[in-house]
This record gives sequence, structure tokens and C-alpha cells, in this order.
Amino acid sequence: MAFADVKPIAQTVDILPPSPTSIISNQKEILVPQLTAMSQTPGPSTGVFYAYAKYIGNDTTARYLITFATRETADTWYRAVVDSVSAGYKKFASVKRVSPQFYTFDVQEGEIRDTITDSKVAPALHGQVFFTLLNDRDQRILSMIPVLNYRDHINGDSFSIRSVTQPDTYWYYDTSSNTVLAHRSRRSLFTITIADSQRALGAVIIGTDQILITTATTGVNIGINCDENRLNRSANPFSISFSSFRKDFHIGYWEDDHPSNLGPIIRSPGKGEMWELV
Repeated sequence: MAFADVKPIAQTVDILPPSPTSIISNQKEILVPQLTAMSQTPGPSTGVFYAYAKYIGNDTTARYLITFATRETADTWYRAVVDSVSAGYKKFASVKRVSPQFYTFDVQEGEIRDTITDSKVAPALHGQVFFTLLNDRDQRILSMIPVLNYRDHINGDSFSIRSVTQPDTYWYYDTSSNTVLAHRSRRSLFTITIADSQRALGAVIIGTDQILITTATTGVNIGINCDENRLNRSANPFSISFSSFRKDFHIGYWEDDHPSNLGPIIRSPGKGEMWELV
């Protein structure tokens, strides 16, 4: 898949303060904070993540609100469901991911809430996920979840990579130095691909996946310079953990003041800052 570097564009990102959204649960109103762009990270969000699950057989019964400890927990849970089916356990083959916050299932084949107690699926997530059975249609009010405007992390898609703490700062591949820079007026598109070729394009990427990063129409592989730990051009595909975006990369600021070109992206495992895919 090919991508092109984005030419210099003046861009501003408005980060709004969280505003509460109301959720009706057991006829009591609960305020749940809206997540803003500052919390839309490649790894866990700063709060819980919600989704609906609907029985595909009718529009009346077996509707659930799923509460996940984090957004990454949601993706990891779905990966466990998919992998159990691929391994030949078909009980939850009907579970489909319509969007990050909406799933369907067939209760006649397998009750979706049992995925976290079934030893062949996702028992490790039992303490990080729970299912709340919603009222049947036309009975009582439907619990409303906050809409979380995350960019879906899909294998083979293209993304801009943005600092969470400095949302005007993006990764930019500089062709003159073959280095990835932190830049405030330029940005590049990168394609993120799961290194395991057995994962189909379109699969959801989770934190434990090893990924490959390439750029633009030239398809340049991005790797790590062994001497300086900078992100730069690599002769061969170079795999990193997807979770690295939340903890392993920081900006190596230039000694001189550069208002737009802040410095190269440096890999420093466990000592980096948070980056998000947008």
C-alpha cells in the first residue's frame, strides 16, 4: 500500500476540556466524562471503554452494554474471540465487530458474556471486562454510552502519528536525512502492518503485536539506528511492538532552537512519551 508525504500545512488542533455525558443505568443518571483527543492513545485510554452487543436474531432481547477496563482491553478481548474460532472452537463464531463500540452475536450459538469465563477464549480478562444485560426493547430507557472518537487501529491502514502531550507535533519522514523527525508544520503518513503475515489485512491491531512501519509512495522501511537509536530508513523490514507508541519513543531535541523541526524521534524503551495514531 502506498502513501505520500503530506506537504507543509498549517494545522491547529483544538483540545477541548472534558464535558460530561449522561448514562442512564437502573433509572439513575450517572455522569461519565467524554474522552478528548488528549486521551486517544494507541494503548490504554485513561478511562473505561464501552461497547454495545446485540443479538442478531431479533431487535428485542439479549442486548448488552460491555464495559472494558481500557480500549486496548476491548481489542485484546476481540482478538481472543477471533483466535479461538480460528483454532477450531466455533462456539463464538457468530461474534462480529461492526465497529469499535458495536458487536453482534447469535445467542443460539454462544452467549457473548460467556467469552470471559470460557477457558478456551478470554478467561485472563475476567477481571477487566463485564457485561450488563440491558432492558428489552420498549420496556425501559436504553443506557447511553459516550461516543469515543478513536481512530480504529486496523492492520494495513495509514496514519499520521501525533504527540499526545503536544498535539501539534507529528512524525515527519525527512528524505534528505532519511530520518523521522518531530515536526510542527509537516507530517508524513505511515502504514502500520502486523509483522505476522498470518494476520489478514483489516485485522484489529493490539498492543502485543509486532508491527512494521513504512512510508509514502516509496515504501521506505522505518527502523532503528543502532548507534543513536533514531528512527530512520532501514534496508529491511524492522519490527517493533505496537505498544511502543505509548512508552518507547521521545523527541531528541536539537541544541539550537528550531520552532518547527524539533528533533529526531529517539527510541528509549520504557522512558518515552505517548503518541497516538490519527
